[in-house]
Amino acid sequence: MIFKELIEDLRHSVAAAVNELFGAAEANQTHPQDLLLVDQHGFHSQQHTPANAAGGARPSPPMLGPDLIGFAESTFYKFMDRYRRSHVILDRAEFAEHVAEDPEALTDEELFLQIEQGIYLRFWESDLILKRLHQLASLCIGESYDWFLEIPGHPRGRVIRDGIRDRVKDVCPTFYALVKGNYKSQVRNAIAHSRYCTVGRNIVFLNYSDDPRDYAPLQKMCFDDWYAIFHTMLLLHNELIGAFSLCRETFKRRTLDNENRIEVRVTSRDGLEEFCDLAMRPGRDEWVWRENLPRHAVS
Repeated sequence: MIFKELIEDLRHSVAAAVNELFGAAEANQTHPQDLLLVDQHGFHSQQHTPANAAGGARPSPPMLGPDLIGFAESTFYKFMDRYRRSHVILDRAEFAEHVAEDPEALTDEELFLQIEQGIYLRFWESDLILKRLHQLASLCIGESYDWFLEIPGHPRGRVIRDGIRDRVKDVCPTFYALVKGNYKSQVRNAIAHSRYCTVGRNIVFLNYSDDPRDYAPLQKMCFDDWYAIFHTMLLLHNELIGAFSLCRETFKRRTLDNENRIEVRVTSRDGLEEFCDLAMRPGRDEWVWRENLPRHAVS
């Protein structure tokens, strides 16, 4: 369930963490439009690598746009957005009283909680979300935008911890703490492998271990603690969308003020740099290679 008061309680801290992340990325990026590349998803396609005359593979051209991982993220967003719009509860105390009095309400709550677990899992599994967070982390620590970055299928926890969270610990301590508190590998694994059960208003974890090397210290989690995690994840997703939207408006003004032209840096695997111009597609907040626009649409 979505509790309005819990959203309001958590909104400020999540917004502060995301603002810190984007502020550090903008301040430390090594090219002024690297942040635009994160938003527009610059990449070299692994699926559409052209062949050379000898039949071997040659480097794919740099591309912009969602690619298949973007469509997957859009599919996830539609599911998550439908849930949050249809399950808003205004009064948390009143809902808890209702659940205590009506066994059927507790059954419904358990069902909704399992839907929320699926949303949580899919957020922290999303290729595009993790890829963008990884790119932002790179910018925060003064690294260039990585045109060849690929998010491996497994293990995702290592990507989140080593590729995102721990890399920004010194420059974005608030965002670091947010990810550390929200992404819990034990919870993720329990959901993914159905290694949990509900007892009363508690989630009992079957993957608990007292060995610190297993990173599974939770024996159980009450529903209220779950709601804090889930609402934080919802807010994180929402704040990321909002931050990219503001970022897009900044680059839109910068592009249009320069006769619909803005320069980006493209790097090759051997580190060579090339500087190319983008332009905005008419009527849409999307950038394309300027040379590919029809002449009448360039200005």
